[in-house]
Amino acid sequence: MQSVNRTRPSQDILLQSELSQRIADHQEKIATRRRIDRPSQDPAAWAQISDTAKVQANMGAWLRNIDRGLSIAAQADGAMTEINTQLIRASELLVQASSETISAQDRETIAQEIESIGLIIADLLDQENAFGRPLFSDNPPLEIPVDDNVVAIAAPSKSDFAALDPLLTNIAAAVRTGDAATRSALLDPLRLQTGIAANILGNHGIETDRLLQGAKRLEDRQIDVSEYRATLEETDLALAISEVQKLLISLEAAQATYARIQQSSLFDQIR
Repeated sequence: MQSVNRTRPSQDILLQSELSQRIADHQEKIATRRRIDRPSQDPAAWAQISDTAKVQANMGAWLRNIDRGLSIAAQADGAMTEINTQLIRASELLVQASSETISAQDRETIAQEIESIGLIIADLLDQENAFGRPLFSDNPPLEIPVDDNVVAIAAPSKSDFAALDPLLTNIAAAVRTGDAATRSALLDPLRLQTGIAANILGNHGIETDRLLQGAKRLEDRQIDVSEYRATLEETDLALAISEVQKLLISLEAAQATYARIQQSSLFDQIR
């Protein structure tokens, strides 16, 4: 019996140590609200958390892309709006120049303004975006990844406006030296290009809306994924507190048992 009693206290101490460690672990989970900090605690859940973290990282990258795309799209929208304004002005000038009542000097002034419109449009098409790249790429248009295998066009291709420069050059020459029939004949091509530019601007608005809708979908998904990750990673406070209470009762019982054994052993030794 004495040999058994000599080994028994060490087992009781180990039990108390184990219970104390489990209590400390649960208290840490309550304090940090994290159920899992390392793979060994729950390998299956840890794998799911890792996969979820990758999804969250991808969504974060796509949202940053969208923010970048929206910035470019806003700049492109401003540029194309100004291009349309300039083309409308060019049409007004061409109609004015087609009148037989204006002087040659007036036609020269009109021709110079049309040439100035051409330069303004060229500058708008050649500008850089806020990230130091051409706002309107030569070809193809600037595409922004916004999801798996999904892209949105942040700005149209510069080639979509390729007909404007030679057309405005011809119009300025016709205003300066051409006859009324030549000037009138250029009205339809100019109106056509003005309509094309307006359509490009309208399509650009659709692409911008795709960026906005893509951002909204990603933000909604971020909330869902974050909530799912929380179910895997975060502590159930009520359950954890209940476990601590149970473990404390078990620890108190183990300590009481150990104290009784110690008293008995001491009594045996005295006796």
